[in-house]
Amino acid sequence: MSDTQTVISDVKLFLQRLKKDLPEVFGTTATNTKEGAPKAEVPRDNKVLYNGDLFAAQMYVTPDQEPGVAFDGNVFHVYLQTEQDDPAALVTDWLKNKAKETITAKTTAWAQKMGVEFNQIFIKDQRTLWASCSGKKNLNFSYRIVKMPLAVQDYLMIHELGHLTYMNHGQEYWALVAQFCPDYKLHRRWLNENKDAIFADVELTYQPERPAEAPTEPPAEDSQAN
Repeated sequence: MSDTQTVISDVKLFLQRLKKDLPEVFGTTATNTKEGAPKAEVPRDNKVLYNGDLFAAQMYVTPDQEPGVAFDGNVFHVYLQTEQDDPAALVTDWLKNKAKETITAKTTAWAQKMGVEFNQIFIKDQRTLWASCSGKKNLNFSYRIVKMPLAVQDYLMIHELGHLTYMNHGQEYWALVAQFCPDYKLHRRWLNENKDAIFADVELTYQPERPAEAPTEPPAEDSQAN
């Protein structure tokens, strides 16, 4: 597994933190009233962290359509029935559904490669642990894992599956992890350096000052409505 993706993700997350900490460097989006006084600033960057990348979120008010989210590979399209709908909650539900789908499939594939068997997989909203393995061979994953680069996601799956053979963190255990994930030390460092961004809740703000026209057809590349 290449470390290129994790390096790119590091840079993008670093720049995003700078925008929040140093808005005077990156500029603002305040508009002026007739008297020339600036209005309260409207947040410019509605971003969603997914698979280690930051994607723009575009919101639409569509009264005749159920609230939901569609991701086209580049933009998260968030459909609100009214301006009072919570776009962050809709995207969070989308991420949870995507986590259940992808983590289950990928963990099953890795288990086959490693020659191990697990009992059940549970996707939770854990805020202190990325994942865990119980003595009953049940695997628990935080849905927030889908915010990480794919290589880091794979490492966490290999990490927990390794505990089905060694319920410890001894030398034999790490040798097994290294067999299937040679860059595991790089991914562990990435987790330590980016845990705040991964554990953070989704933050999105609907901007009625700049309404967007909904696409005539919903995105189809990677869509999932709630």
